Amino acid sequence: MKRLANTAIAAIIIGLLFSAAQARDDGRQMESRFRLNYVGYFSQADKIALFLSDTPGAKPWDLVDASGKTLASGTSRDYVRADFASGDSFFRIDFSSFTGAGSGFRLSIDGQRSEPFDIVRGNPYGDLAAHAFDYFKDHRTPEYTFDQFVHNWAAGSIKGPFWNDAGDKGFYTTNTALAAWMLMNLYERYPEANASFGLGVTLYDELLVGTDLMHKVILPGQKLAVPKLHTHVPAWGPCPPYKGGASCISKPETKATFAVARTLAQLARLHVREKRPDAARKAFDQARTAFRNARTEAPVCLDFKDFGGEGGIYPDNDNYALWRNPKRNRNPCYPDRNNIQDDEYAALVEVYLTARALKDPVAKGLGEEVSRHPRFGDISEFWWAAVAPMGNVSLLTLRPEGIDLAPVRAGLFAYSEECIKQMGAGYPGVTKDVRSNRWDAGDLDDVDNNWRWGSNRLILDDAIVLAVAAEEKRTAGEKAAAARYARYALRVMDFLLGTNAMALSMVSGFGENAVERLFDCCVPNTERGKLALGPNNWTNADDPDMPAFGSLPGMKMMPRTGTGWAAREVAIDANAPLVWMAWWAEHKAADLLALAPGS
Repeated sequence: MKRLANTAIAAIIIGLLFSAAQARDDGRQMESRFRLNYVGYFSQADKIALFLSDTPGAKPWDLVDASGKTLASGTSRDYVRADFASGDSFFRIDFSSFTGAGSGFRLSIDGQRSEPFDIVRGNPYGDLAAHAFDYFKDHRTPEYTFDQFVHNWAAGSIKGPFWNDAGDKGFYTTNTALAAWMLMNLYERYPEANASFGLGVTLYDELLVGTDLMHKVILPGQKLAVPKLHTHVPAWGPCPPYKGGASCISKPETKATFAVARTLAQLARLHVREKRPDAARKAFDQARTAFRNARTEAPVCLDFKDFGGEGGIYPDNDNYALWRNPKRNRNPCYPDRNNIQDDEYAALVEVYLTARALKDPVAKGLGEEVSRHPRFGDISEFWWAAVAPMGNVSLLTLRPEGIDLAPVRAGLFAYSEECIKQMGAGYPGVTKDVRSNRWDAGDLDDVDNNWRWGSNRLILDDAIVLAVAAEEKRTAGEKAAAARYARYALRVMDFLLGTNAMALSMVSGFGENAVERLFDCCVPNTERGKLALGPNNWTNADDPDMPAFGSLPGMKMMPRTGTGWAAREVAIDANAPLVWMAWWAEHKAADLLALAPGS
């Protein structure tokens, strides 16, 4: 028995040493000349890795199995010199023609071998979807009472459970609305997803927790919703007249009120599916009230002094409001079409779709408003500050009769093609124009400001657009187009799981070189399935772990060591699209790819 125990202990030690050697997140991983998906590839998907090289021309390559046997060979002449986003020069190695399956594959180039990876006929990501979803349960705060009001603008309390927004503890109405929309859209588009995670918690169960405060952030006697509730009042983020204490409630605003309207309207439809008509009617009535209030009350946009507490704010015009170098505040309500027009449209769509589901007579008029709205058909980059595309994706999900969705489909395919175009410029999973000036705001971050706080999340949102485009093409019977869009959606997953300039899998616990140090308020970094927000050349002015501002290309603006909240933070609006995409990849991607094998 003692000998067996010693043998077991030795095996554990060897295993730990092997894991430590393989899982690096200390900068040394970037010494490899390979960039690839460390978790694995779909056998029928695009399989593109990079080999860093300062010398152009032609680069022979071999794909070898775990025994070293060559299974495929080729020569790449696809060379990128001094990629703007990363500063890297590299060959793109496309080994998509190999459609076999197995584990322990490596690329061999110039006598060097890559990190190992798998190629799988079904789902190469294992239980990623389940761990990404478990993130929400792990980041719950149980019932909590908020009772300190900034500037004492009201009295009373707000009480309930919530998802902690990011690395700091608190509830942000606008960001919760975005994360909840992701999970609810997954449920509505694929009802079988609801109970598919094997965790004893359904999407619906989790959403009841995460949206609880949405019912309560419009206080009795008030018309608009509170955008921020925080559990901590630090010295550097007071909640005047409170310099310390356990909570802080910001003043109410218009944007958050539209967020309440669209969330509760969508939640009402889930209540209908779950055969809870009373809950559906209650949520819909609250949604309509919030929607009416946001439309009829004079628009309110908060300035910085009206938030208080730890963490950031969600201003109407995020681009103009914050100068990041030097750090200085400007008018967060600077005119822009995404101030509240996008919020109003997204709420209008969700209220309309729920009115239809409940056979409410207001549906007809609301549908006419949807078709006439200037944001009807707008599919573009979306995130918490630009939500109109989410309303249009909801229309494509539920396909309401009486509305011509052709403009929405046109917008969907146009934006998808723009994402695909950008993927051809450098790293194959980057959907953004990395030379764009769309974020320029007259401050000193204009060197390369396309890598924002949450850059991984912005790219992942684009992957969802591509996945929806694939589904639309399948519905239309266009098999080759459906498979093509699915392949590009999976290239984004390749990017997140290792084919990036940091040579990291950006999801904790998944793949070689998985990210290990995350800025998280609540959960140990040993927990799998947490997405790092990613490279950031914008919100790093106060982060001592970050590279010097503007010192590196945008894709490398992430600490090699240290925690670095500006790039290694976690957030609900990042893990929610990871849940959506990981579930889609696990359950839908292989069938889409099989529509046009090898195309």
